[in-house]
Amino acid sequence: MTSTEYQQLIEFLGRQFAAIDRRFDDMGGQLCGQIANLRGQLADMGDRLAELRHDMLGHFDEIYRRLERLEQEYQAIRQALRRIEAGLADEHGGREILERDLAELKQRLAALQTRIEDIEQRLGQ
Repeated sequence: MTSTEYQQLIEFLGRQFAAIDRRFDDMGGQLCGQIANLRGQLADMGDRLAELRHDMLGHFDEIYRRLERLEQEYQAIRQALRRIEAGLADEHGGREILERDLAELKQRLAALQTRIEDIEQRLGQ
């Protein structure tokens, strides 16, 4: 290879490398722009996720509040039911006493009715 050919080869390769260098510069600029765009999208997504998380935590707080209220109402209902059952047990015992007293009163009334009939028969004679 002659010095002229060598010089031409150097110039040719220099132009080629310069073209490749420009392409890399263009691609680097595009890549930087895309990375910046991606960072912006990720930041927006992070903000939306933070907002979603905040909303979800608010919903969970509301659910826990309602569950707590339901638990309190459940306990109040259980206590009221126990009082009602105790009252019914007392009422049942009282009812048995009343039924016995009523049966005794019926017997006495029947005895009195019999005595009244006997007295009426005596008076009627």
